[in-house]
Amino acid sequence: MQPLFACRAMQASDLNDVMRIQLEAYVDEMVEDEAILAARLANVPDTSWVVEGEQGVCGYLVGYLSHAGSVTPWGSEFSHKPDADHLYLHDLAISKSAAGCGLGPLLVKHSLQQAKLRQLSGAALVSVQDSRRFWQKMGFTEFADLTPTQQQHLESYTGPAFYMTQVFV
Repeated sequence: MQPLFACRAMQASDLNDVMRIQLEAYVDEMVEDEAILAARLANVPDTSWVVEGEQGVCGYLVGYLSHAGSVTPWGSEFSHKPDADHLYLHDLAISKSAAGCGLGPLLVKHSLQQAKLRQLSGAALVSVQDSRRFWQKMGFTEFADLTPTQQQHLESYTGPAFYMTQVFV
């Protein structure tokens, strides 16, 4: 029988699991401080989700309301932007124990559905750690027309990083 998983709003009590999953999913240079994660959750609880199964929290996605072409520098706090037109997907990670269960796509589809309900025109993200192909499968394309400042923000990420967008139709 296939395990059952459900997306729900992230809560402060989930932060230990989020830290554990982050440590499993990211290279050391990409692990963000727990205080930053807590501040983000406090700032954007309505765009922070976890996926939970029988074994508890096994993945998460944190985003915020933003503008097309605006890149969040790595390691910085964020909050919803006024007059936002995009959902910025800042951080998606799945526990190694749940790899291959389709939880990344489940969380992404959930977040995109929420963005459409808010009548946003699209979603954006920075692809890191060789995840560009995953994001392309989810309907995102590389966006290359960043301003010099936004390009500098993109370069704050470790390794090759790509700013990607999806426009809703």
